[in-house]
Amino acid sequence: MEHRFGMFETVEELNRAAAAQKKEGDLEALYALAAENGIDTAEADDYLDGAADELATPLMAALGKLDLEAAELGLESQLADWKGYIASMCADSEEMSRAVFRPDKELAQVLAEAIKYASANRVAVPDRITQLAGLPHRIPIGMTGRDELRRIAETYYLGKETGK
Repeated sequence: MEHRFGMFETVEELNRAAAAQKKEGDLEALYALAAENGIDTAEADDYLDGAADELATPLMAALGKLDLEAAELGLESQLADWKGYIASMCADSEEMSRAVFRPDKELAQVLAEAIKYASANRVAVPDRITQLAGLPHRIPIGMTGRDELRRIAETYYLGKETGK
């Protein structure tokens, strides 16, 4: 991702940059700043109109970053679902939102760890299911459930083992 305005360490830094653009009356720059950080144009409009005191909340900033990363990676199917689960974790925790927004953290790293875990933890699909699927035999598939994905994401983003 190209960053005309730089990478922000915190949502407060992002909001200070937005306030400076608003004060200068540079609406084009404010909209560009919002877009660069995955913040919807409607949110920028609310900020400009005074309906919102700041351009972004920690949750908005985290979700914006996740959306940009997902688009850059071209996520589909299970990987997009995992990204969605991480987004829901942000909705549940401001600490997680702030951690996800940090510039030194990347969604790709969490997804890589989840895939690595799935690859190392294959389970055999029961015969009945493979038969119904029209497959000739039991097949092992890699699995990463929500609990394990949560543990991986919290360990990576928050830097601590959570035990969940």
